[in-house]
Amino acid sequence: MAALLPQEKILVRQFNKGDIGALRQIYAQYKVDLTILATALLFDKALAEDVVHEVFARLLDTTRKIRINSSLRGYLLRAVANGARNVNRSDRRKDLDQDLCGADCFPLAESPEYSAIFKEQREKLVSALPELPYEQREVLLLRHFGGLRFQDIAKSQGVSVSTVQGRYRYGLEKLRSSMGGDL
Repeated sequence: MAALLPQEKILVRQFNKGDIGALRQIYAQYKVDLTILATALLFDKALAEDVVHEVFARLLDTTRKIRINSSLRGYLLRAVANGARNVNRSDRRKDLDQDLCGADCFPLAESPEYSAIFKEQREKLVSALPELPYEQREVLLLRHFGGLRFQDIAKSQGVSVSTVQGRYRYGLEKLRSSMGGDL
């Protein structure tokens, strides 16, 4: 596992000593990435924001301390994925919102042609993602968006590395098929 970066060590140490300002810094630094991941997993931006806020609310519980050995970003991404998984397991969600996270989530296009191609591919991806089983979608997003290793994803999901690799492989195959090979 990757070790904590020096800046992350300082923030975690400050937070663990009771400095709420450190938690504000952590939130400011990672909220966008965490919200994008949660939105991609839940297809509901409001619900995604609730999941992210819940992760930070749990950190505010004075009896808890951040105890991690890997990157802070990876820790928070896994916490958000776990929160999204819990929401998906509950019966509170019935509909899928097709708006993945709006135009703000994606980089600006370099040219009009690139922009048109990018928009078309994004629309295909947004319509194909809900067709994947949740476990496969989660693995794909944590691997590509979160940059997490299979081993970290397996630990987060409580399954073997080979199960995660299988979910990843099957998810990619289904996406390629859904998108007509444009993945």
